[in-house]
Amino acid sequence: MNQAELDLFNDKLDAHAKEVERFHGEVANVTRQIANCDKLVRLANAGLSQIDGKIAEAVRVSAEARQIADVAAAQASAAATVATQAAVSGMLEQMQQATEAARKTSLSLNILQFKTGGWIAVYTVLVLVCCLATGALTSWALRGKALTPEQAHYIELGKAHQALLANASERELKQINAIRTRPPK
Repeated sequence: MNQAELDLFNDKLDAHAKEVERFHGEVANVTRQIANCDKLVRLANAGLSQIDGKIAEAVRVSAEARQIADVAAAQASAAATVATQAAVSGMLEQMQQATEAARKTSLSLNILQFKTGGWIAVYTVLVLVCCLATGALTSWALRGKALTPEQAHYIELGKAHQALLANASERELKQINAIRTRPPK
């Protein structure tokens, strides 16, 4: 093998190293995309936690309204024996308004929970579809050809070169080392 062939071989070997580096960059890019998908799923979970908090607050408000209604009913009973019919009517109206407000609040929260849950489900599905599309696109782009035919040829050439070196005599190895240690022109 003369110097020009060795230089050509080294150039092709450098080109192969750059191709491997590019491939590693693409793998890192896919890894970042998967990490971004994971962050989006965590954000969706955080949104669901906030909705659960709002539901708990609505249950607490409803229980408080029920407790207030019970207290108001007890007061209305006691006042009915002492107070006039007008006072009893006023208290019943307040109790109905509080109950209606609690019912409307509970209904509104149920609707908001349904809408928010629907959006989160749509968002999660879209994120998963994007992840699957990225994986499919990457798989389609590579199609089992992680190495080009030219790269496979260079690998075979490298193996043949290695076999020649393994079978080289001591004199030939000294000549090869002398060529390698020669200063570049």
